[in-house]
Amino acid sequence: MRDFFSLEGPFNKFGSYIADTLILSFMWILFSIPIFTIGASTSALFYVSTRRIAEREGYITSDFWHAFKLNFKKGTKLWLMVFVVGLILVFNILNVENIGGMAPFILIAQLIFFIQLWFICIYLFPLTARFDMGVRQTIKSSFFMANRHIFTSITCTALMAAIVLGVQMVPVLLFAVPGVYAMISSYMIMRVFRKYRPEMDKDPMLEIQEIEAKKAEERRNKDISTISEDNEEE
Repeated sequence: MRDFFSLEGPFNKFGSYIADTLILSFMWILFSIPIFTIGASTSALFYVSTRRIAEREGYITSDFWHAFKLNFKKGTKLWLMVFVVGLILVFNILNVENIGGMAPFILIAQLIFFIQLWFICIYLFPLTARFDMGVRQTIKSSFFMANRHIFTSITCTALMAAIVLGVQMVPVLLFAVPGVYAMISSYMIMRVFRKYRPEMDKDPMLEIQEIEAKKAEERRNKDISTISEDNEEE
């Protein structure tokens, strides 16, 4: 029981996790108030959440501000592009009946495009947060991951739907939505990222230790080979 309530115990870790989630949500809401900054604040949100689940040391507020400033230009560009395309798709869907006989086919096409846009957004801002790529490459990589890892895309979508349903039942949870979604979805998104970057968020000291251990193992194997060769010659 003493270990349960210790600083390294599950109770303290869970409380810290909840606090981090609420702080993240507050900061995302605060930095998204101008609307056009939503892309930068979402990138900062995922920068902190993906590092948090990897147990990388740091302070949430300073890390958020650092990522916000670093990705402001790129995040804003991507957000404005997504916003405009999404606005066009919604307008087309709401006014599809004006097209006439082709309306059902156009509606299906617009819905497919909208779903695809949503799937791309699942990876768009996490990629912006954690990888140094240009706007075009970020969009291409998001499109690839959205379709290559369709199960993760669908699961993240279901998670958002469940959170929205929960907010409808308990409206006060609205203020925790950004952090809750980012923290939970980051586990799935990071699994995808590590398929392409296995070393991502690896502890530098641990990596050095592994390299040294590998070198020592190679030296041992070399010594064993040398001894075996000497024995054969005798």
